[in-house]
Amino acid sequence: MEKIGLNIVIEKGKVKDSTMFIATSPDINVFAEGKTIDEAVNKFTEGARFHLESFPEERCSLIESDEEKFEMPMLTKIFL
Repeated sequence: MEKIGLNIVIEKGKVKDSTMFIATSPDINVFAEGKTIDEAVNKFTEGARFHLESFPEERCSLIESDEEKFEMPMLTKIFL
């Protein structure tokens, strides 16, 4: 089976008095949360694998390329 590459975004948030990290992807409809970045990424990885097993047609568009592992994200903040 070919490897695929997914872009993920990790955001820091608060739930009551606890800090949580949320991992999402613009590539597939999966998200996961964890108390640490590693926990969020590991849970996301599990969820992504399950998602792609359930929807194998989505896998074709995500086949790994020779691109670099890390891409420059576009992130900005605006004030209104």
